Amino acid sequence: MGTDITVQPTERLHALDAVRAFALLLGILLHAAACFVEGVPIPLWPERPALVPTLLYWGIHVFRMSAFFLMAGFFGRLLLERRGTRAFTRDRALRIALPLVLALVVLPLFSGLAAVLGALPHGGIAYLEGLLPPSPLDIAPEGEAVAGRGLNLSIYWFLYYLLIFYALALAARALDRGGRIASGADRAVALVMAGPWAPALVALPVAVAFLLHDGWNQWLGLPAPIAFTPDPFAVAGYGVPFALGWFLHRQVALLFGIQRYWLGYLFAAGALAAVALGLIGVTPIWSGGPLEGVRLVAYALAYAMAMWFAVLGLVGAALRFLSRPSPAIRYLSDASYWLYLTHLIPLVFFVVLMKPYDWHWSVKLAVMLGGSLPLLLLSYRYLVRSSFLGAMLNGRRHPRAIRRDAVA
Repeated sequence: MGTDITVQPTERLHALDAVRAFALLLGILLHAAACFVEGVPIPLWPERPALVPTLLYWGIHVFRMSAFFLMAGFFGRLLLERRGTRAFTRDRALRIALPLVLALVVLPLFSGLAAVLGALPHGGIAYLEGLLPPSPLDIAPEGEAVAGRGLNLSIYWFLYYLLIFYALALAARALDRGGRIASGADRAVALVMAGPWAPALVALPVAVAFLLHDGWNQWLGLPAPIAFTPDPFAVAGYGVPFALGWFLHRQVALLFGIQRYWLGYLFAAGALAAVALGLIGVTPIWSGGPLEGVRLVAYALAYAMAMWFAVLGLVGAALRFLSRPSPAIRYLSDASYWLYLTHLIPLVFFVVLMKPYDWHWSVKLAVMLGGSLPLLLLSYRYLVRSSFLGAMLNGRRHPRAIRRDAVA
């Protein structure tokens, strides 16, 4: 049986908190950069295409959600071991399922209001209607489209899939009462993670999933599955990092061992991403892809390995440099969930407001982010952190007043 090292309840994994927060905050940059990606099929979003935002969009999309689900699997088992099945289920219902429902019901109303406010200086509703196509699609900014205006998961799909993975993990745990399956998984994970080859080995099943999926969007890699019907391809693609994170919590020493390779991993990720981009090209492809045969196999391998060298390089770098407590990083880690859930509201406002102006993409992107992030942080500070919303999202209400001795 593998070494079952469990993090103690009193420990705070600052580095891994930072990785999870970084993955969410990168999503805000990705969705803002999507405005400048050629052919982005999102109502209101398209601006004049530009190369740098396109590279940002593609590069962030390679690894961001895999890093998030790796951390989600790790912290999921940490919470389960710390609090037990019943408390774990209540916690996930409060902090994942309830925010998902509220986000789907409430936040689109605020996004609509933001669009109207952004349109007011330019003619109001008439101007706004002129920006919309005749039959808009409901699309996540990662590019996954569903025709019509029906309810879909939008950018909150990751919460839905977290609930699926939690349910599968609890079911597997209940069936494996003797621990034989978990013991076998421990040995497999220990073998995979025992040396610098870990990212390449983890990437193999992901590359196989790419190649076996007939509808694989080659340029986008893993999908943003916004339909309510679970997508088997997405379950497999995001289930790999979630399961790896879950089993790494059983053998924490393996996770902490990757920090020695962080620099090499990140260099390899950059080189492999360059190979993948050289094969597929920088022109966005929103469905299917042109590659076939040997070039398709090479691309799938390069993309999957770029993904996992980037994910484990990022985690290793965080463990190397961010393991000590930092009030600023802790605050951003707490705030990141709220920031991600609500960031489309100010982004929609600035997208609509700046649409008529022929400014350089860098100016528009700076205004989008420079205007949105302060508003989001202020809303977190004064509306969320010490309220019932903070208790729902972060598991606790933070006190409004900070004691002098705590600051010292």
